[in-house]
Amino acid sequence: MFGIHKSTFLSSSSAAGPEALFAKYMPKPQVEYPNVGEKNEPYLKKVYVQTWGCQMNVADSERMLGLLGRLNYRPTENPNDADFILLNTCHIREKARHKVVSRLGEIRPLKDSNPNLIIAVSGCVAQAESQALAKEVPYIDMIFGPDQIEELPSLLEKVIEKSENDKKIKESYSTNKEAPFILTKFDNKEEGYSIPIDVIPPYYDENKNEVTRYVNIIKGCNNFCTFCVVPYTRGREKSRPEVEIIDEVKYLVDKGVKEIILLGQNVNSYGLDLIGAQDIHSSNGKLPFADLLYTVSNIPGVERIRFTTSNPHDFTPNLAKAFADLPKVTNSFHLAVQSGSDRILDRMNRQYTRTEYFERVKWIRDVRPDIAFSTDIIVGFPGETDQDFEDTLSLVKEMQYAFIFAFKYSIRKGTPATRFKDQVPENIKDQRLQQLLELQRKETERQNFAEISKIREVLVLYKNRKEENSWYGRTYEGRLVKIHSPRNLIGMILPIKIIGANLTALEGQLI
Repeated sequence: MFGIHKSTFLSSSSAAGPEALFAKYMPKPQVEYPNVGEKNEPYLKKVYVQTWGCQMNVADSERMLGLLGRLNYRPTENPNDADFILLNTCHIREKARHKVVSRLGEIRPLKDSNPNLIIAVSGCVAQAESQALAKEVPYIDMIFGPDQIEELPSLLEKVIEKSENDKKIKESYSTNKEAPFILTKFDNKEEGYSIPIDVIPPYYDENKNEVTRYVNIIKGCNNFCTFCVVPYTRGREKSRPEVEIIDEVKYLVDKGVKEIILLGQNVNSYGLDLIGAQDIHSSNGKLPFADLLYTVSNIPGVERIRFTTSNPHDFTPNLAKAFADLPKVTNSFHLAVQSGSDRILDRMNRQYTRTEYFERVKWIRDVRPDIAFSTDIIVGFPGETDQDFEDTLSLVKEMQYAFIFAFKYSIRKGTPATRFKDQVPENIKDQRLQQLLELQRKETERQNFAEISKIREVLVLYKNRKEENSWYGRTYEGRLVKIHSPRNLIGMILPIKIIGANLTALEGQLI
């Protein structure tokens, strides 16, 4: 949603019953499964997937559902019906493991009533805290990290075999008969990673007319910011072969997708692990990600291209040129700054200065003067003084962001910043966050109201569930627009006159 965002960890619902409790965690897309025939459908197994965290985790859940579909599992939105419950976890917030353990406690009655129910934990908490999880929740059947997704079918087979035949668990996974199978080693392949389309077909729900889709291009991160767990939970950067990316984009476009969002922890680094180390910042520096943008842009049927996330350290003039040359790349850009203070940026190991950040912004604004920028900001990082925070506020004022994702710093186990002695008190973090959000609220409202009377090209994405004959889409600059029409507009790119605005969305009128 277009507006101001504050990071929160998903919390439990207060509604009664397990279906109400878990339903909101189900990934929206459905996998395209093999046709087993109507008479065989009642005999298929059911899997319930609960997903926390970023777009990468949602994409991982989709991959796992694809693999499970080949094993004749089908998704269910009711955990009472499930033969297999899979929790795909996020480690970005403090006490993440405790929150997962709490969820597992809510699931425990289902396991008690159905001993054959299989429970698995995957994702970043599984990677970082597998042993602690196994000790706290002994009824988990398997724990595996993001690099072991392709091994899910074989792990599942081992669990079923253990349950049916009471065989001794192999030493490579556990030495305790009652402990879960644990597999959290990083992929040690030297080059790249693969999601072949003939093995794991991309998700597309034809009943929903999905218009915009994420496509994974790179996983992991090499930057080792002092506050971030990604290099420890998802490993070093590994790029996906370009041919697979192109195949997936073509597959999705054939299904009706109009907008492709290229996805990775740091998309700017795409392909550098495949071509070898070089100075990408030199005048002759090659940037495979920029080349990929040109390739995707040339695919017939692709109407819009976005990408996330982009690290300023790896942003080059070569990439800025792509914005100048490729009109399909939208006029919105997320460039995480984290802080406006050089001292804090250095403590964060961000590997750029405030001046260098503005330099990269200028490269873009020189070719796209009206581009809508967004960013991530952490307040209350260890050692942040009043002056450091004022530097952040002044950067936000100068940048005039369209919107921001604002976070209070929280300790991530295993990261260097947890050892910094000068932690900022929680009440100071709260005050600074509210001050930052209020500053951005005024700027977002100013920009949104300035859209009134303008005509914008809007890609219509989905139906408004709360209002009849109402649809939502996004402008070329990424702003959310509500449009009234008695006909189905999904998938259309239409000229819309903006007639109203508030903090979170615009209101548009068909021309």
